[in-house]
Amino acid sequence: MVFFENFLKTYRRVKAYEITKRQKFVLMAVFLTVILITTQTVSENLRYQTIGFLAISTLFLSIFALWGELSGTRYFVLLLLPVYFVTGASLFYFLLPVRWLTRLPFAFLFGISVYLLMLTSNIYNVAAIRTIALLRAAHAVGLLFSLVATFFLTNVLFSLHLPFYLIILGVAAVMGPLYLVGLWSYELEEFVTRRVFVYSAIFTLVSAEVGLVLSFWPIVPTAGALSMTTVMYVLLGLAQLHFEDKLKPRVFWEHIIVSLLVLIVIVISTRWGG
Repeated sequence: MVFFENFLKTYRRVKAYEITKRQKFVLMAVFLTVILITTQTVSENLRYQTIGFLAISTLFLSIFALWGELSGTRYFVLLLLPVYFVTGASLFYFLLPVRWLTRLPFAFLFGISVYLLMLTSNIYNVAAIRTIALLRAAHAVGLLFSLVATFFLTNVLFSLHLPFYLIILGVAAVMGPLYLVGLWSYELEEFVTRRVFVYSAIFTLVSAEVGLVLSFWPIVPTAGALSMTTVMYVLLGLAQLHFEDKLKPRVFWEHIIVSLLVLIVIVISTRWGG
């Protein structure tokens, strides 16, 4: 009887304590960072399983952190960017030199990034219901991490030296959903609109064609990833400005000049002689 009463008291205390969203985000970032660091100590045969665990954990932890407010399209869209970023960063982590001096700072930035991403997802979630002042900042953060996730994932993709048709499929699988998230965040509708879907499909097709060209180009994986990231920067950046009715000729040419500069650097750095 005494044990039962003590159990009830403990249960009431736990139930009375409500963890805030920010605390959930911090706990999520710390947990994923610890798992990322421990991947350096596991066997190579288990590393891909560990990355899969990280991706699945990100999915369920994101649902837990945003629980009670997700509905409709948000159940799907708001979870994409955190999962893609964590997966890409985890895979890229293994491409870094096997030194704590290199990997610990990366893990630290990874944890901060996860926290910022969850804050961004939460802002989108709230902004879909009511006006919020932080939406502009969330758009900037969302675009930044879309570019970072694209760089990480396409870097790994080009590092595998796959046949051209798998490169095309990989680029589409990586960039298509990120285009969808980036464009949806400027409408925040209950469902994906036709305009967002069409723009995302066209941008994915263009990106896949660039990936096809790069699959025959004698460039290093980092240059290929930089090229794909630049493609997303131009297409998604201009489209988002268009969605806001803020696309001006000066801004358009700024994006084009950036893409041309990146192209020049890549052409110059390419070893054409094999």
